[in-house]
Amino acid sequence: MKFIMINHRTASTENWDEYFKMLREGSHMIGGSALDHGISLKEGVFTQAQSATITGYIVIQAEDLEAAKNIASQSPIHKAGGTVELFTLVETGPPR
Repeated sequence: MKFIMINHRTASTENWDEYFKMLREGSHMIGGSALDHGISLKEGVFTQAQSATITGYIVIQAEDLEAAKNIASQSPIHKAGGTVELFTLVETGPPR
């Protein structure tokens, strides 16, 4: 199963190398990125993104939700007291 972890708040960078190594060695890492400032579109008007605390995302694969929760709980964001949101990615077919 594939999951996306939405990271809120930053954590010290020294912890990320170890975390990414664990993800790669466990074949969990699919991709991800840090995020810069964003914008939001509502009723044709662009404004500042509503969630300024989102700092990045990581797409992972795990056997099930419990395994994904375990992976998310080891995140430097989570360990530093920040929030990690975890969503199951829904597999869809090719566009028509």
